[in-house]
Parts: sequence; structure tokens; C-alpha cells
Amino acid sequence: MLGFWGSENPLNKHGCRAWEENLASNQLNRAGVTVRDQKTISASWDRCRDDYGLDQWRKRSETVVRREQVRDSIETLGPLFSACRSQVEHIFQNIVGSGHAVILTDRSGTIIEFAVQSALEDLFRQSGLRRGADWSEACEGTNGIGTAIREKTSLTIYRDQHFHNDHASLTCTGAPVFDVEGDVLALFDVSSIGRTDDLEILAHTRALLEMSARLITRRNFQDHFADQWILRFHRDVERVGLLEEGLLALDQNGRIIGADEQAIKHLSAPDRSGVVGADIGHLFEVEPGQLADRLAEEGHAPTRLQVHTDYASNHRNIHASLIGPRAGRVKVGSFVSRPNRKGKGPRSKSHTKPHSSDALERLVGQDSQLLSLAKKAGKLLEHDVPLLIVGETGVGKDSFARALHQSSGRADAPFIAVNCGALPENLIEGELFGYKAGAFTGAQASGFKGQVLAANGGTLLLDEIGDMPLSAQTRLLQVLERRQVTPLGSSVGVDLDIRLLAATHQPLEKLCKEGLFREDLYYRICGFTVSLPPLRDRSDLAYLIGRLLPEMDFANQAHFSIAAQAMIRSYDWPGNIRQLKHVLKTASILADGEPVAPEHLQMIEKDETCPTAGQADHSEAQPVLDSRSSALDFSNYEKYAIEQALSQSKWNVSLCASALGLSRNTLYRKMKQHNIRRKN
Repeated sequence: MLGFWGSENPLNKHGCRAWEENLASNQLNRAGVTVRDQKTISASWDRCRDDYGLDQWRKRSETVVRREQVRDSIETLGPLFSACRSQVEHIFQNIVGSGHAVILTDRSGTIIEFAVQSALEDLFRQSGLRRGADWSEACEGTNGIGTAIREKTSLTIYRDQHFHNDHASLTCTGAPVFDVEGDVLALFDVSSIGRTDDLEILAHTRALLEMSARLITRRNFQDHFADQWILRFHRDVERVGLLEEGLLALDQNGRIIGADEQAIKHLSAPDRSGVVGADIGHLFEVEPGQLADRLAEEGHAPTRLQVHTDYASNHRNIHASLIGPRAGRVKVGSFVSRPNRKGKGPRSKSHTKPHSSDALERLVGQDSQLLSLAKKAGKLLEHDVPLLIVGETGVGKDSFARALHQSSGRADAPFIAVNCGALPENLIEGELFGYKAGAFTGAQASGFKGQVLAANGGTLLLDEIGDMPLSAQTRLLQVLERRQVTPLGSSVGVDLDIRLLAATHQPLEKLCKEGLFREDLYYRICGFTVSLPPLRDRSDLAYLIGRLLPEMDFANQAHFSIAAQAMIRSYDWPGNIRQLKHVLKTASILADGEPVAPEHLQMIEKDETCPTAGQADHSEAQPVLDSRSSALDFSNYEKYAIEQALSQSKWNVSLCASALGLSRNTLYRKMKQHNIRRKN
């Protein structure tokens, strides 16, 4: 096999360079060096000779720009520079002690940030790797910085693959960060001198850099389009919200004004120009002009959509959700309908209400048993069957009741929720049933309609009904039996037409036996019992998190490390959805734009929680927090988290260590400590 370098290049006794032999024997393929990489390097060598006029044997003289130019490059990146620098520090902590340097360059290849062990700083400086050095391909020939920028791709240049003979001891891996137009914005690089790294380590390093570059590219995209709607999507619903998802920025008319590389890939488009500028109705198989309205109605929960483009012959489903515009910029639901492609006029309304079970299905998520229960409840409510919603504190009884109402035929009518446990005993009858002017001392001069009559024609929720005083229970029973309300101080009754919902976390049957709740009222409000499962028993935790995050100002762009995901899955959630919301919001704020790690998750241990009614003994194969374990450090969780991380990263130790926030040496030590071995 003859090399493609020409006769002027050094050949070994077989007539080709050593790395070319390795590629032919598939050794470098394990390092991620592909035929495409081979062609890329070959083209780079041609440019170095023919376009730049470089001489690989001539002693190179480094080009170092002025400090002012470095400062200008940093200012050009703006707030993104801090995020890039944090990634440099994060990567360096994962490889510290390995003899590698971590580098950040600007879009032209000038080094603007540099991290290396102090003992090696002079060695790297002698090789030209220091802050301010220009490593563009035109200056330094084929290298992992300049060539990766020129080709707009991640790339490893291994030792004598470098054009300049002076660089033959270097191994450089670069991964570009892209702006919203798809042009290089910056680049992450890991370099070593004189090392003969295991080729699999090179592949791991490249994957680690690609992940960091994608993270910053994604953040830049979201920051740039912060005032617009962003559609996030993936074929796998579990990956919506992760780095693999595609992002499309939409204006208020539903026109695509931005698309990241992942979106181009998922849509099978040849390039960005085939997507940007198009109406989203051209990409998704949906009635023309209605997709924007549908997304606004669906809110942030992942929704299944069918993709249809001219670039792919097949139709396929994806799951999508929305990130809303920055608060105060564009109002929620501000998408307007667009004329369809058949020439029909615009819809009369820019936003329509959810219909049928839409609102309820969005709330209950993807737990099949809960969804089946919700459909039964909705059907019964439509036929005026009173429903009793029971469940532990925090499972979302109030939200479930609201969703039932919004999915009912009375969605346009009032929904009134009364917390029976929050009303003073001496005022509860007046608050519930109303009163005439002057009915009692302190009454409003104009009288008060009362919460029950306020719900007339709609739905009434009596929340925490187990806390209602017995005197009020008697009056309520009379009102429900007669379907008529007589305000205090009046002798004239008002006909009542309501759908009745009641909710409690207390065991009402037990309270009836103890004489604390009227048995006849219990049977009057309990036409059908809706028992909402605790969060620990639900099968759709990932879906719930994906729905909840975008609803929080601080959390709509949060990403969770594998370790944090494992911790969330293993926790028992005594406070249910209410606790989950607080934990997600707190973690997102503490993470401050970085991936959420276990230390950001402020969870309460079991022995610190109050007992909840009906809480059953719950044991699972996965580890849970208990009184003997800290939220951040306990043996069975740590082993579980590492095993999960290794599995998800396909036993790529570098990626696994990065996801867990550990150095590779620390990860190897913990794997040995927990006797974690890869199964054949």
C-alpha cells in the first residue's frame, strides 16, 4: 500500500507512514479515526503544501497574538466564555495527572484559555501551546485545533499525522463549538506531548470533548433565542431534554428561525438552509396552520408528532415539547395561526381550549394505570357522579381535579376550589353558602354569594374535606341532597347545578367509625373513589420531570447528570410531586447553568419526614435513602449510580467519569471498591 503523502514525505520500510499502516490494520479505527478522518487529514496536507506554501521540514516560528487580541476574543464570546472556561476546568479535573493540557480557542484557532499541570507548563510552551498562540491550519499546518476548525468537525491528529515535523510528538484532539448559523464559535482541545496513549483512551477523550462542545453549543443556541419559542424534540421521549435532542427556534408565526445540528440530523435535512425559514407545518404531518396552536395548548409536556420532510421518504414519529420565551418578552400562547397551503383563510382564533381528555392526559402522563383511572373518572364526572380523590399529601389532588374540569364539557364554566381545612370554623358556613347583607356582625354590607354558588354551572372541589367541622358537614349534606343553597339570613333558596369533587389525604371510612365524619355525607360525596398513586409507585417519573421543568423560571433549561438521575430514581419521594417540584427548582438554581449533580439535590431523609396517611411499606431493588444514609454518600446508592452511569455510557470510562463528576482514577478506584466489572 502506497501512502498519499508523496515522495517527499518520510516513508517507512513498507512505503507508508506508520499511522497509515495502523489505520489499515484497524488499530486507529478504535481511536475513532475513520476513512473520513483519513481523507480529512489528506486534504489538510494538500492545503498545507499547495495553498499555504508550508514546508514540513523548516523550523517553525510560532505566531503569538497581542494580549489585546486575546481579550477581544474573550469579549466576543461574552457570557459564554464563563461557561466555556467552566468546561475547561471540568475536563481538566477529569484528566489531571495524565500529562494532558486542556485548551480553549477562539473561532480562528487562537488559544484563549489553557489548563495544564504547572510542572508541564514549560514543556507545552516550548511546543507552542500557550495562551495567545495561533494554531490555525495556515500557521501550524495539520493539527487538532486548526484542522478541526477548518473542517467543522471533531478530530484527533495523532503524532506524525501533523504536517510539521516539529509537531510529530504531539497528539491533539479538538471539538468545535458552533454558533446558531453553524459556524465555528470556539473549540475545545486536549493535547499531550510524547505520549503513546492507548488508542481507546483517544476515542474516550474525543467523546468527552464532543459532549462538552455540544453542551456549550446548545447553551449558546438557547441564550441566543431566549426571547423566542424553542421546540425540543427526539425520537425517544426519554431523551427530550438531553444533549441528543434537536432544537428549533420559532417566531410567533410558527416560522423556523434557527436550527441546531442535532435538529438537522433528526430531520434528515442536507443542511440548515433546508430547515430555517420554513413553516413548521412543512416539517410535521399536521393540519396546515394548526401546529403552533397545538403546541401552545399542549404546553411543555412531550407530545408525539409525525415528521414528514422532502429529505426522507419515510414518516416517523418524534416527541416534542416547548421552551417558552424569556419572561416578560412574549406571552404564552402568542403563536398565531398561519394560512394553510391550500389557500384557506386563517382560523378565527389564535388559541383554542383543550378538548376531550387532553388536559387530563397531559397531567397524568404516561402511567398506563393512572391514565385508565383518569379516563374513567372523566366519564363518570360527565354523568354527574360525585368523585372522591384520595392520596398522600403532595400527589397532586388539586391539579387532578382541575384537569378533570378542564377536560369536561364544563371547561368554560367556573372551577371553584375550597380548602375546607383552611377556613375558620365560625366562618366556614358563610364562606361556603354565602349570606345576605347584615346577616351577622362583620358581614359585608353587600352580602356574599358564597363559594358553592360561585361554582354554579361549573365544578366545585371541596379540598381537605376530612378537616371540615361536623356542623358544616350537616349543612353541606342538606345542600347536596336538595340541590339548593339558602344563604345565611335569607329564606329564599337558589337552585344548584354543579359537578362535585372532594379530596382528602385522610382515611374517611376510619373517621366515620370514630364519629369525626358523617357517614351519610361520605356516601353522598363518594360516588367513585379516585386513588392517586404516590410518586414512588409511578412508572413515568422521567415524563413528569420533563413536564415540570419548563414550568419553572429557573429550571426550563436544566440538565441532569447520570448520577443525579440515578439519585432521583432511587429516592422514595415522601412529599410526592410537591416535593419533586421544590427539589427540581432548587437544584436548577444551585447548578447555575451547569448540569445538575447529586450535591444540588436537596432531599429529606426518611426519618426527617412526617408520616403520611396510607403510606405503605415500600421496598424496591433500587437503593433508597433511609435513616442510616446521607443524601450524598451511601454505599448502595454509589454502586447503583456508577453501574447505571457505566451502562448508559456503554462502559466508556471517560464519559462515565464526566457524568458522575469524578476523575477517571477515582472512578476506577470506586469500581474496584464496589467490585464492579463488565459482564461479557
